[in-house]
Amino acid sequence: DQYHMTNALWHVVAETIYFQPKLHLTEKTFKPIVSKRPFILVAAPGNLAYLKSYGFKTFGDIWDESYDDETDDIKRIERVSQLLKDLDNLSVKERNRIHHALLPAVEHNYNHFFNGGLTDILWPELLNMLNGLRS
Repeated sequence: DQYHMTNALWHVVAETIYFQPKLHLTEKTFKPIVSKRPFILVAAPGNLAYLKSYGFKTFGDIWDESYDDETDDIKRIERVSQLLKDLDNLSVKERNRIHHALLPAVEHNYNHFFNGGLTDILWPELLNMLNGLRS
């Protein structure tokens, strides 16, 4: 709900596809972006890198996002769980410091989504896909 979305320090995104090696992002990933929230993406391997390929920033300079490279589904969720535990064990002061450090990437993502040329990236991709269907 809106209360939790605005008061949480970060958002945990449980994407639709987790157990298949597929690059697939849905509105679930874009919800925290348009709400100006940092996020941890729980998805199939490589989806953070996929999101970055569209010009978005993630938070690997603040916390460990190497879980995105883990191809073993169980190990990947264990690594995400460990990250969440580590964040939960921080003091309130340290959590707030980290949250503040995340804000430049959060602002970039919001601006990129609405004004940063994302449509310039997506339209050619969509046209290529449609042209491929004709072949």
